[in-house]
Amino acid sequence: MNWLRPLALSLAVLAAPLLHAANSVMIWPIDPKIHSEDKASELWLENRGNATTLMQVRIFQWQQINGQEQYQTQQQVVASPPLVRIEPGQKQLVRLIKQTPPSANTEAAYRVVLDEIPTPQKPGENQAGLTFQMRYSVPLFVYGNGLTPDGVKPQLSWQLVNDGGKRFIEIANSGNGHARISKAQLDGRTLSDGLLGYVLARSSNRFPVNAASGSELQAQVNDSSWRSRGSR
Repeated sequence: MNWLRPLALSLAVLAAPLLHAANSVMIWPIDPKIHSEDKASELWLENRGNATTLMQVRIFQWQQINGQEQYQTQQQVVASPPLVRIEPGQKQLVRLIKQTPPSANTEAAYRVVLDEIPTPQKPGENQAGLTFQMRYSVPLFVYGNGLTPDGVKPQLSWQLVNDGGKRFIEIANSGNGHARISKAQLDGRTLSDGLLGYVLARSSNRFPVNAASGSELQAQVNDSSWRSRGSR
């Protein structure tokens, strides 16, 4: 099931005419985790807008195959409640509940996808123009017995590749945990001021780049600085 592939890492915006404008929803934590000894984790939603918002919460298995993001339905982790109603100024707790643990010494990756469900306008309200529906996507990592978030160690290598006339940095991760890559530079040229993207454990991912060549990549990987010469 690949229909979620175009999701942005933070959010995507979809047109929804003649419905309420999207509310301002704050979500935290932005990187929830379920430890091996825990049954669930918490995700908080706060409505900072001025109208009621409805949110549908779903959790998808997250993989990276051949440099492509892949999302699939699953039942290993579920959201409770799966549909929430949040009044202006109010907060709502969503529990991310582990149904089936990952294999021992394994980090499993998921995406928590939150879709705003537009609410009908009240009689007499202005219905002119376009309004928007919001979609948020939050990474979720779940740990099997014998592995903790502090114990994961991404092992990265990279190379420049051509594909379909486009140039990419392909980063491979042979380690046992994900790499969150930000503030990336190629030979001193900025690729991303903020988040570049994720490379999951024992996976690879590609990121477009406007460079014909490059020999050294440096970035922030999770909470540490990283610098590496590219493979040829």
